[in-house]
Amino acid sequence: MLTFNSLELAILISNFFWPLVRILAFFSTAPIFNDQNINKKIKIILSILIAFLIKPFLPKIHIELFSVIGLFLLFQQILIGIALGLTCQFLFAAFNLSGEIIGLQMGLSFANFFNVNRNIGTSIISRWLNVLTLFFFLILNTHLYLIFMLIDSFYSIPIDVIFFNSNIFFVLLKFSGSIFLNGLMFILPIMIFLLLSTLIMSILNRLSPQISIFSIGFPLNLLIGILMLYYLMSISFPFFKSLLNQLISFISYTFLKM
Repeated sequence: MLTFNSLELAILISNFFWPLVRILAFFSTAPIFNDQNINKKIKIILSILIAFLIKPFLPKIHIELFSVIGLFLLFQQILIGIALGLTCQFLFAAFNLSGEIIGLQMGLSFANFFNVNRNIGTSIISRWLNVLTLFFFLILNTHLYLIFMLIDSFYSIPIDVIFFNSNIFFVLLKFSGSIFLNGLMFILPIMIFLLLSTLIMSILNRLSPQISIFSIGFPLNLLIGILMLYYLMSISFPFFKSLLNQLISFISYTFLKM
């Protein structure tokens, strides 16, 4: 019969509690896992299962749960998990922004879908790019890479080590800027062709005022946008892999090799 005193029981609970907090914070913000269509019970059970499996391989933590250091450590684990999850969200945010810009240029910004995850309306092009990104995300088993990086973070950033680096916020901001820039470069050909179409239509409208710019410009922009999207389909997968490699490299050098 196994017996535990109060100190051993507190250490046993804390060794399971601290990894669980970081994992739950990660699942609340990471792509796929934070989807509103996934039951919260499934997320909690998956977090408990992962925490239970990795607990024997982590060093023991001798920090009391109900203490000032324990409260600070709790906020630290939450911030680390949220930072990892939000960094992975940059990939989807870049494609969503690209879709919003394309929809606005094509004149489809009025055709919106209600996004349950963000509680706002998104354009049809943005929704299509989001589904395409999600498809690539699952094909490449990126969700498994994210779980692996989350587990690896317990070794690079131990739980009982007070970790705070003010420069990390500037690093995340700089990386997010590069991701969004790459997302804009992806739709740059469409933007150029649509701007040229608008410029040509405006010149024709000045040369021949009897031409209705609204009756010709909208279907023309729509046709050009659809043709360019069809062309971009052939390079969308290599482009996504390139952004994914940048994301994994950034997380590895920022969070996992500190």
